[in-house]
Amino acid sequence: MLLAIVGVAGLALIIGLTLRVPALIAATSVVIVGSIATGSILHLSVQTTIRSTLYLVMVTQIAYLAGLALAVLWHRPGRRR
Repeated sequence: MLLAIVGVAGLALIIGLTLRVPALIAATSVVIVGSIATGSILHLSVQTTIRSTLYLVMVTQIAYLAGLALAVLWHRPGRRR
């Protein structure tokens, strides 16, 4: 689970730095489908699958916002005197 969280966070951070909201929607959809498929393949309980999917979606959204904030700060024009 830790590897999945780190991977999703890294991907969402890069999306936040470079792309915009439509890419986030697609990435969130891929995370949901991938998490449900993984839970099914590993024969996890429904509760565990839903909880891990929710965690991964939350990490995706938060990391995207962090990447977007970094992009805004990075591309902000400097103060002129």
